[in-house]
Amino acid sequence: MESPADSTWKGYSLAERDRRWKSVRDNAAKAGFDCIFVPLCVDPRNLYLSLESSHGVRSDCRYLTEMENAVIVLPTDGRSPIVINDRGRGNDWITDARSPGSGMRASWAGAMADALIELGMERSRIGVSGLQRGKVTHGRAIEGVVNHTSYAEVLRRLPNATFEDATDVVGFARYVKGDEEIDCLRRGATIAAAGIEAMVNVARPGVDAKRLYARVMGRMLELGSEYYNLALYVSPLGQPSFRYQDPPLDRTLQRGDYIHNETDAVWGGLIAQEMQPILLGPVPEELQRVVDLQRDVFQAGLERMKAGQVFGDFIDFVNGFGAKRGMRTLTLMHGRGYGNDGPLLTPQERGDYFRDVVMEKGNCWVWKPIASTADESTSYEWGGVTVVTETGGEMLTGRTPGLVSIQ
Repeated sequence: MESPADSTWKGYSLAERDRRWKSVRDNAAKAGFDCIFVPLCVDPRNLYLSLESSHGVRSDCRYLTEMENAVIVLPTDGRSPIVINDRGRGNDWITDARSPGSGMRASWAGAMADALIELGMERSRIGVSGLQRGKVTHGRAIEGVVNHTSYAEVLRRLPNATFEDATDVVGFARYVKGDEEIDCLRRGATIAAAGIEAMVNVARPGVDAKRLYARVMGRMLELGSEYYNLALYVSPLGQPSFRYQDPPLDRTLQRGDYIHNETDAVWGGLIAQEMQPILLGPVPEELQRVVDLQRDVFQAGLERMKAGQVFGDFIDFVNGFGAKRGMRTLTLMHGRGYGNDGPLLTPQERGDYFRDVVMEKGNCWVWKPIASTADESTSYEWGGVTVVTETGGEMLTGRTPGLVSIQ
């Protein structure tokens, strides 16, 4: 990795901005929309949300503007968009952003309605992103992310316009990553892998878990990552574990502890995640069999992770893989990028609502399938960021699946 002095994010190019805008406009035109409207979303500063959730809330606006908290109206016909943010300050992408006002006269709703009217959308068909969960974005936001009060006022101000959900219009643009985005995810994954390396170097019986946590976070921050909480699980092998997203203040590592982690780094606004379980002790034979199964299903999944693969077929293949050995496997993956830029598959969410979605070249997500014994008493997962190619999935860091045993 570069030294900390060389780890400043330089920004996306105007060509990348134009690629994104063109993709969204093309999707909008196919859907028959006159513009795409990304309204004010739920303010993550005023709610108890995880960082992943807050990144997901503001992900559409950041994708289109490179601004943290903004509104955009993007006409489908190629005219320049109108962008509103809390301070009215522009950036390299948007030189003339507007403010919703100041003091008692500030009104996001008024500024949004004015922007739509100025662009001639009073009787238009307006696509609104974030009204509900999409197939490949906002996977955890079943009821959407839009701020209802301000959105309702916009509807009142434009009674003759038609407003319809367009989450997938923006979502499927985000779904396929450009070269600059893949480079950023590769850098983020490399930073996360460096955090894992620091974890392996520190994890020993007798070490305070908060010291382990701080060492990992410190290493990723000095390499240029935006702040994003490490998720750390620590417990004796085979016992229930607690999820720490802040430094664990009440835990000292013990021999026999199993350390499971979700190590996320953010570069260029895109979240990359790497995962590496660590066992402070020898690996039991039963666990090793599960680790071996997970390695095999991981590789088999990569081989099928190619452009043209239908998700339903992929899910069925992975979920049936372990039965051949009298064990179990389960698809676990989710998008990486600005929040969840891809399908969400977990033990709770089996992907029924997007089985018809097709994998495309440039898709990126965290691939971390679960393997377990038949009775699920022993389970294991490992993974990291992958990119879909014409011939299969590629791990962005090139790490090798496996369990780290420290004795």
